[in-house]
Amino acid sequence: MVKRRNLLPDIENQIADSWPLTYFSAFSAPAETQALLLPDAFPRLLRPLPGVEGSQAVVICLHGFSGMPYELGPGLAAIAQAGLTAAAPLLPRHGYCDLAIQHREFALLNQEELLAAVRQEIAVARQSYDRVGLMGFSMGGAIALTLAAEGLVDACSAIAPALRLPLKAEILIPLLGWADFEIDAHSNESFYFPKYEFHHARSLRALWRLAALARKGLPEIDCPLQVIHSKQDQTIPPRVVELIQQRVPVPVETAWFNESGHIMLRDRAQEAVAQSLAGFMQRQLC
Repeated sequence: MVKRRNLLPDIENQIADSWPLTYFSAFSAPAETQALLLPDAFPRLLRPLPGVEGSQAVVICLHGFSGMPYELGPGLAAIAQAGLTAAAPLLPRHGYCDLAIQHREFALLNQEELLAAVRQEIAVARQSYDRVGLMGFSMGGAIALTLAAEGLVDACSAIAPALRLPLKAEILIPLLGWADFEIDAHSNESFYFPKYEFHHARSLRALWRLAALARKGLPEIDCPLQVIHSKQDQTIPPRVVELIQQRVPVPVETAWFNESGHIMLRDRAQEAVAQSLAGFMQRQLC
C-alpha cells in the first residue's frame, strides 16, 4: 500500500491565483453545464461496487489534445472493475458543442491553465480519498508526468505521453505558434473518435510548451510510474519511452501494444491496454 502524503495545503496554495478555471470536474459537474458540452465530453466518474477492496483510492484520468473523456472509456471501466474509483474531468477549453465557442475557447488554451485545473482536481480528490493516482493520455500524459514531478500523486501512468511531437510540428510550432490561424484536424481513424476537427496555432504552441515542461520535470519523479506506448504510433514518437527511462530516477514499468496506433484506449488493443493500466494502479494504490 502506498502511504498517503499530506499534499492538500500545498495544492491549494498552488491554485490560489488560478481562478476561475474553465474546466469541468469529474467530482462536481453541475447538470446545467451539460447543455454546453458534446455528449462524449461529459466528465465521468465510475465507482467500484460497494465493499470492493481498494475503494479508498481514485485514479484521475486525463484525455488528450482536442479530445474528450470518451476516449478513455475502456480504461475507466477497467479501473472501476479493479476496485478503484475512476474520474475523468474535461480539461480546459475542450468539449463545447457550439462551434463558435469551440473556436474561441481553443485558441485560448494554455499550459498553465491545464496544470492548474488538474491540481484542483487532485485537491478535490484528496478530500475524499486516501490515495490518488493519475493517468494521462497523450497531452494528458504530459500533464500527468509534470504533476507527478511535483509530488502530487501516489502513482502515475502515461499512455503515449506527448513529450515529443512529430518532427514537422516541432519545427513549425516555434515559428508560427504566435499567429492567429487554424488548421484542419479531421480524424482519419477507422473507429469512432470524437474530437475537435481543427487545431489553432496558439493551442499547438501550448502543447509544445507543455511537452518541454514535462521533459524538464522527469528527473523529479519519485512515485511508481508506468508508461504504455505503441511502436506504430504516428503522432507521438515511441522514443519518448527511452527518454523517460533515461531521465526518471525510479524504475519505470513499460508496456508495448504495437497493434495499436495513437488512440490506444480505443484501438485494437484497447482491452489489453485498459487491463495493463488497471493492474498497475491496483498494485500501487490498493
